[in-house]
Formats: sequence, structure tokens, C-alpha cells
Amino acid sequence: MQKVKSLGLRKRLKQLKEKYDFNNLDLQILKKVQNYQIKSICCTTDGGFDKNTGEFYTEERTLNFKIKIVYQRTPNSTLETVLLKAEEADHEHLFRFPEDDIKLNKAV
Repeated sequence: MQKVKSLGLRKRLKQLKEKYDFNNLDLQILKKVQNYQIKSICCTTDGGFDKNTGEFYTEERTLNFKIKIVYQRTPNSTLETVLLKAEEADHEHLFRFPEDDIKLNKAV
């Protein structure tokens, strides 16, 4: 069953290459990770994965990774994570400024 799951995920990697426009570094990472047993692939269009923890956030952040791949180098090794497709968030969505017609009270 594990082999079938891994084959399905390898097919998914191929689909990702066809769907997304990856930079050279992401393509190199994808090529290397194909040599290992892929455990999961997560993709998102909104929000993204945190570069330090790999956690998913629904809100846009300064830097969002859109693809997260969890893999294992050998059957006994620990799980590793790689993040791909980094995108900088549109700053208009990150900061909400008051409307022009709102008056702020001055400190007295």
C-alpha cells in the first residue's frame, strides 16, 4: 500500500511541475525530493506555509510558501519537510488603514 501511495504522490509532483511556474531552485529541490519516499503534498492558493515551522496560515503573511512536501530519505529516517513556490504577499491585503473620512481623536 505504501508503494502505491508513493507512486500516486510522484504523479502529483509531475502535475505540479506542469501547473506551476517554478524558479530554478524549486526545480532542483523537486528533482532531489523525487528520489525519496514522499509522504504528503499540500498546496494552497490562499494563505501559505510558514518558512520556519511549516504550519499553515489562512491569512496572507509577508512571505507565503504555496507548496509543502513531507518526505522520508530512508524507511527508518525522520520525516523532513520542504517548502516551495515562495510568494510575497500583496501589502494592501496585509495592512488595513482607516478610511479617509474617519476622524481620529487627538490626545489632549
